[in-house]
Amino acid sequence: MTARPDPLIHPITRLSICGLLAAGADWIEFAALRDAAGISDSVLSKQSRVLEDAGYVEVRKGAVGRRPRTWFRLTAEGRQAVEGHLAWLAQLEEAVSASTRDVQQPRPAAPGTGASAGQQLGWFPRDGRASL
Repeated sequence: MTARPDPLIHPITRLSICGLLAAGADWIEFAALRDAAGISDSVLSKQSRVLEDAGYVEVRKGAVGRRPRTWFRLTAEGRQAVEGHLAWLAQLEEAVSASTRDVQQPRPAAPGTGASAGQQLGWFPRDGRASL
């Protein structure tokens, strides 16, 4: 697994959906996922379609009695993407925490040797120009 940001998962609604699917049972029913994520039917429908189109979520439709039902689960690719994104977030949190500790407890350093959190994560080169 490679720790890297995933722009499809990063928006908070999609991150919530993926996190709930990663932590849940094999298949999760639409209403249960909607309620757990605290979002509306339309938001879940739209965001799950984006994740499905990316190959991160599998959708199964059926019926219970005469009532239509929809279930979701992460695909293997989706699970890898979530794990990689969460690992990247953990690295980000650690870099920010380390940077905060450095600010709270300054240590003498040779000029030009300190790296910002963004530089430590490879977002910004040492010359300060953004590389996103």
